[in-house]
Amino acid sequence: MSDLSISATEHGKLRVFALSDSLFREIEITGGLDPLAQALGLYTLGVQDVQVVQTDSVDGMGLSGLLANGYDITPPPQDSALLDAIEGTVALIRSAAFTGPVTLTLTGEAKFIATYPEGKAPAPKFTPLESDAAKGVLTGPTPEASPKRGFGARLALIAMAAFFAAFAWVFFYYIGF
Repeated sequence: MSDLSISATEHGKLRVFALSDSLFREIEITGGLDPLAQALGLYTLGVQDVQVVQTDSVDGMGLSGLLANGYDITPPPQDSALLDAIEGTVALIRSAAFTGPVTLTLTGEAKFIATYPEGKAPAPKFTPLESDAAKGVLTGPTPEASPKRGFGARLALIAMAAFFAAFAWVFFYYIGF
């Protein structure tokens, strides 16, 4: 039994685990990933960031091809041969599946194979909008439009007028003309 620590700030990595047949059957029976989480010594896993794959279902491209096409990961040639030779079921777990810092307790149920940095997918290519509403040029306010005074400016003007009125009243009351 060994441990694997994952920090809270880790992102962009994919871990490959070979699953035992009994663990895969438990996952199928329960319909969830709780047995996998328990096999790794965790309470929970982010379901959207875990993929459980039977290697015989990716015969045409192999596990290295799945990593290349699905995760933009190109493993080194020696790892590609190792990945393609794995038989049974594997779990592909992204860093986002772990909530905070965790220590995975590795048992015979889930055997750690490798960790790979995920590739960066190219930015999506946007097509121009075809709608009539998307045509034309947007313009800003015209230069001759004067900006409206805000509430604070009005309040300051009223306070200044009240101050001068009070000053004039005091001046005329005490000094008088």
